[in-house]
Amino acid sequence: MLLGLNLLKKTKDEFLTDLANLAKAKDTLIFIDTNILSYLFKLHSAARQEFFDWAVVAISEQRLYLPAWCAGEYLARVRENLLHTYTPKSKGDDQPRKALEAMLDTASLFVDDAVLRSTTYPGTRTEYLAGFREAIDGLKQYTQAFKHQFDPDKIHAEIEEHLGPAVLESPIAELCDRAAKEGPSRIEHRLPPGFRDEAKPENRLGDLIIWFEILEYSLVRKDDFAHVLFLTNDEKSDWVYVPAKRLDMTRTGLKPVPNNNPNLKVIDPRLVSEFKQEIGHPHVSICTLSTLVQGLSKTDPTTVAQLAAAIQIELVASEGLAAEINTSVLEEPNAELEIESPPAPALAPEAVPEVDPLAEHAADDHGVDAANGVPDVVPEQPVQADPPVHAAPDPGDEIAAAIQLEGYRDSTYQADAPGELNDIISSLQSHNWYIQNPAIEKLRAIVHEDFPPTSWFVLGRNIYQAACGNAQKAMDFISNLDTRLKRFPEPISKYVLAGIVFEIYFDSKGALRDSPKAGYLAKPLSLLAKADYPDVRAFIRSKLELAGAHLFFSPGDDQQRTVVVQSEPVETEDVLDTGKRRQLRSITLDGRQILVDAPPDEDQWSTRYRMSYSSTDILEDISTSLSIPRWALTLVLDPEVDANVRFVLPEDRWFRPGIVLGADGADIAHD
Repeated sequence: MLLGLNLLKKTKDEFLTDLANLAKAKDTLIFIDTNILSYLFKLHSAARQEFFDWAVVAISEQRLYLPAWCAGEYLARVRENLLHTYTPKSKGDDQPRKALEAMLDTASLFVDDAVLRSTTYPGTRTEYLAGFREAIDGLKQYTQAFKHQFDPDKIHAEIEEHLGPAVLESPIAELCDRAAKEGPSRIEHRLPPGFRDEAKPENRLGDLIIWFEILEYSLVRKDDFAHVLFLTNDEKSDWVYVPAKRLDMTRTGLKPVPNNNPNLKVIDPRLVSEFKQEIGHPHVSICTLSTLVQGLSKTDPTTVAQLAAAIQIELVASEGLAAEINTSVLEEPNAELEIESPPAPALAPEAVPEVDPLAEHAADDHGVDAANGVPDVVPEQPVQADPPVHAAPDPGDEIAAAIQLEGYRDSTYQADAPGELNDIISSLQSHNWYIQNPAIEKLRAIVHEDFPPTSWFVLGRNIYQAACGNAQKAMDFISNLDTRLKRFPEPISKYVLAGIVFEIYFDSKGALRDSPKAGYLAKPLSLLAKADYPDVRAFIRSKLELAGAHLFFSPGDDQQRTVVVQSEPVETEDVLDTGKRRQLRSITLDGRQILVDAPPDEDQWSTRYRMSYSSTDILEDISTSLSIPRWALTLVLDPEVDANVRFVLPEDRWFRPGIVLGADGADIAHD
């Protein structure tokens, strides 16, 4: 173990899934670093709430803690009134205006009519500067939305409320004394953690103190927990390192590939050795919040969707990851090391409708004598009755006929066949944000290219798959689906939308899913409820009918369901907390009670991933559980309460939207 890993003997998906399962396991003790608290100041409120929802459940299970030293580091910012320094300037509501003001000042120094003639601007210098000023002034109505999303006072209050109970009461003075004695020697001999901080003017032993605190508390709780996970955004080499290679499933089987995009990092083996000597077992891991969220996006994607999107945007903004991604890896996500893959078979051509040879012969010879080349003399025929009138063809038949079998069973689709669209599909199939996001951006260059309908259909399926895996660009594509589809000419837009809605209800083998893939169905189903895509609506309804689907909400429906939430105040001695929390008394969906009695002897925490709910959370859980879009749910609060109120469940009640599906509804509900 001390020799380290050159080859990580896991695929990316295995590594991330194992990490997510480790974090969720009740026998895993979790510690969070100061930089996790500071990172929360970079996230918008919905993303922060997802983090708190996850953390508070683990805290309630008495297995997530904030080391006292980390709390002290955070306290230093509070004492000095420096919490605002955690919030990036780019998130300030006036930051874009200040940057543009500086550009305008600069432009006023050099822009003249001659400069403008070399650009596409048609007006004079005076008009240019006046228009620039007007554009800056017009920004304010848009940037004001940032003001309260990144309010340091509000974020601190949230941290205090949710994470305050998780702070350890460790003997900090003793830990500092130990670090002072051992630290210089460890730094001298490059022993982790902390030797990378030797040049810091202050707090250079902070990482070592945190490590000692983790060791001490892990020893106290070693009989309760089989694993320890340290969640930190510190990726310096005195905590973790990057094995050169990892495994990946390539066209020729499981092979070593470069460990990048993303770099999967593992704990320094010297820390594992020290942990084992102190605690008695080697089961300790370190990961970043980003890596953990990537893992949770594979096991529980809907619980971290906002958090995942925010992290991806922040990564690109702060590190320029989009520019750093290796182009060759983007083009071939499963590229092997020193292995030349055989050429892939070409994509089968689109099916051509069979032509009746008799009809074809009749059409070719109509009105001509084949032997003499002269017109036939057609004898007069007796008047016959009009043929029966047949029903008009189903508008969805045209789409169904255009899609080959491998479109419906897209696990058999040959995405490695040549072609730009197949390159994009292959990238979307990588299950890798670093590859999927740039692939979505490439679509704008090929929207008018000629590709088979099946390929466009499979593209739609894979865009939806990527969105459900929390790839931010795919999520954005689905969220703005109406405008995105308008960039495609007809009938391509119909094939893409048909693929998206087919993916919601059918799996990769073309079989009806046990429960729809509901993560992002709101926008696609809103389009089907309108008049713009009747053929796509008919197509998916026909497929669902043939499959014998029984749905609470069918694509194309626009009927509203009413959710009534009744609550009562929660008594509290904290004046500042008055009115912020209410206890749920009842939740009904179209009159059906979905806040039900908990079965006896059941672990209440095993059925929850939220400790409290906003009104939006309630609608979100109903939507996900019953595969009904949020826009089809009308909320009634009884009594009316502030939008920021959090609702808590009574200890003896469960929130079970799936109960409306019948006796077995609870089994497929998302609780």
